[in-house]
Amino acid sequence: MFNKLKKVASKGLWHSLAVIIVMLLAGPEFIVSIELMALVEVLGASTFVLMYFAGFKLYLSKMWDKYKSFENYSIFFIPTISVLKQMPSLIIHAIPERTAVALFLGMVTVMMLVFNIQNLILA
Repeated sequence: MFNKLKKVASKGLWHSLAVIIVMLLAGPEFIVSIELMALVEVLGASTFVLMYFAGFKLYLSKMWDKYKSFENYSIFFIPTISVLKQMPSLIIHAIPERTAVALFLGMVTVMMLVFNIQNLILA
């Protein structure tokens, strides 16, 4: 057991000595390289997240354009906050007509289906 401990200690000593020699020979460049590696790791992660966020934003912008073309015959616009402060009743025009009607009809259809299924189960 003592021999095994001796080998581990000597191996640790040689590793420590090698690190000290590298630090003395490389000097500050070694520390700078470690910092640059950490910076690259952080930038890599943030770039990865930014790439997916940009793709998601592009997907949503295409959907938003399609939605605006769907609502192009109704009075649908989004007023700015400064305009809303001057005329608060303008918020009623920000309600999309076609979407509101489609949601209402969809809700009525789903409720009727649920009531019919419930009547079939209870009957």
